[in-house]
Amino acid sequence: MVTRTIDIPTYQTAVVRNCSPTLAGIKPASLFTYPGVYANQNGKPGADHIEERRSRLLSVITQCNRELQPLGIHMSVLVWRPCGALIYVYRPADLMRYLSDPRATTALAAEGYDIHNLPASLVHLAARITLASSNAAESAYDGSVCALARNRHCDTGCICEFPHEIGYFLGYPYEDVHQFIVQHGENYKVFGAWKVYTNVEQALTTFDSYRACTQYLTYIYQQGCTLGQLVQATR
Repeated sequence: MVTRTIDIPTYQTAVVRNCSPTLAGIKPASLFTYPGVYANQNGKPGADHIEERRSRLLSVITQCNRELQPLGIHMSVLVWRPCGALIYVYRPADLMRYLSDPRATTALAAEGYDIHNLPASLVHLAARITLASSNAAESAYDGSVCALARNRHCDTGCICEFPHEIGYFLGYPYEDVHQFIVQHGENYKVFGAWKVYTNVEQALTTFDSYRACTQYLTYIYQQGCTLGQLVQATR
């Protein structure tokens, strides 16, 4: 089991490695796993060492948020897992603009999301990821329950389908997310940051921009820039 040190430099390095396009404002959100044991494998309430690890990571994230929130970026833990914490880094204003498109709102409403309420939507997303995971996963939002588990038949012992609508929450092209869901992830044309079904040329250009952005921000971060300075450097 890979365990990453819980401190600000190590965490920020992971953010730059996984979320540079969001820091730079060319992608509304990013998602990554911060390795470590953040939930018991048997799904029982966390032992003291797990609770302590969660608390330390949340403290680091809180400190980073103090710097980034004035710049329009927020980060939070969605799900605690035995293999790591699932961390979501996003630009709320940009994300809401993206999600307000009918191509996203219609699909998300069908899955129980109140898309006009972003915090509630993230709680719902975390709950759906947790439901689709093994019993070892725990939503990072206390007491959150997937609305579909209340509104549709969903026995506690079942393994629910992974919420592939998460592609909308990552700002992927609407039609590619839709086709991924409809075709169950098969029959794609190109596989990069996401599976491409429609505009291959545009997707390849976007993949290149993501790579270039990550390389550039990694370089200036290694020169001593803070996360906030990275964001301001790409405005």
